[in-house]
Amino acid sequence: MSNHLAIATVTEALRLLVSRALSPDIPFAVEVGTRKPPTEPPADPTITVFLYQVTPNASLRNHDAPTRATDGTVLTRPAAALDLHYLISCYGEESQLVGQRLLGCVVRTLTEQPALSRQLIEEAAAQPYLVGTDLAASPQRVRFTPTTMDVDEMSKLWSTLLQTPYALSVTYQATAVFVEGKVDPVAGKPVLRRTVRAVPSRGPVVERVLSRPAGSTGAPEEGPVTRDRELVVVGSGLRAELVVARLGGRRVPVAPGGVRDDRLVVAVPADLPPGVYQLQVLHGLALDGRPAAEHLAVESNAQTFARQPRIAAPIGTADRTDGPAGVSAQVDVRLDLPLRDDQQVLLLLDELSPPTGRAGASYQFRAPVPSQPRSDPYAVRVPVTGVRPTVYLARVQVDGVPSELTVSGDGAFSGPVVDLTH
Repeated sequence: MSNHLAIATVTEALRLLVSRALSPDIPFAVEVGTRKPPTEPPADPTITVFLYQVTPNASLRNHDAPTRATDGTVLTRPAAALDLHYLISCYGEESQLVGQRLLGCVVRTLTEQPALSRQLIEEAAAQPYLVGTDLAASPQRVRFTPTTMDVDEMSKLWSTLLQTPYALSVTYQATAVFVEGKVDPVAGKPVLRRTVRAVPSRGPVVERVLSRPAGSTGAPEEGPVTRDRELVVVGSGLRAELVVARLGGRRVPVAPGGVRDDRLVVAVPADLPPGVYQLQVLHGLALDGRPAAEHLAVESNAQTFARQPRIAAPIGTADRTDGPAGVSAQVDVRLDLPLRDDQQVLLLLDELSPPTGRAGASYQFRAPVPSQPRSDPYAVRVPVTGVRPTVYLARVQVDGVPSELTVSGDGAFSGPVVDLTH
């Protein structure tokens, strides 16, 4: 692993490697520079080492993932694994084939010494602009591999070098260069004891999440779960020493009497806000004499259920005004479940008894996000504007789950209602 100077250090080390490979085979002075090919071909013998592309290493780009825990704590220092792509061009008197002689020395050297040695990297780091590089301390060695380019690819590469004539060249890939981040990870916790226990189980599997009236023994049903209902989880392998249900981020112990291998009954906490939740079954194991509650080692797949609110009191209005555009007012609704401050709350209004020949009016209004914690988490006030003055069925939708409506004896929706007539 290396710091931000790793890329420049590799380039300088490659320049040193190439320049030292020329003696004693080349009897004249050769300039070796780390720059792109010149627009005017030099008259003197010259080799340019040009880094034309940097790409993520396909096989190592995710070697340190995940770098953070679920709470954002850094577990491992992030590092980018990179491949460096070099274009090495050779110039000289063509009648004496100087460019080809130089190219032969470059290819021979990178074949004999394809990896950068620690000593060469340390010599490259002596440059004043590379002070602080730590590439020499990296356990990974950078290796050069020749790359193949057909005529079309070579043409595209040289066309990006505007007004630069083609020169005899070869391309190499340097693999792999790691550039580390600066953040320091949190040290791992010390291990007091190591306990391993083999459990002959394939783990719990949750197939469906149903519900029924709390405390009843009737057949469970599908659908939203209101305050007065309990969950019935159907699956396989659900029995264990300790069974805990995870509802969203909350853990709810399951009473032993409500656990069977194919079914378990979960009492939903009364203060669980409305919304959509994931349910998982966790199994605790007693290890090394410690209670099973400390080792919730096995967990099931996740299934979702909807926690449905009800409107718990008659709906009131305040600050009502009537105008040509309709009724404007503050609608006060009280629910039977508490609301979190970050939940999205909508008031849905549907005309209860529209006249024949006209479609019923429908409206949707968003409750403002509270600027401070709610003084009463069961109450919500929603401003409405431009509403036709009539009687409406009212629903409160919380995070996508609408409140329950009552049904009359003839099978039609009957309430709750809000009266906005004159």
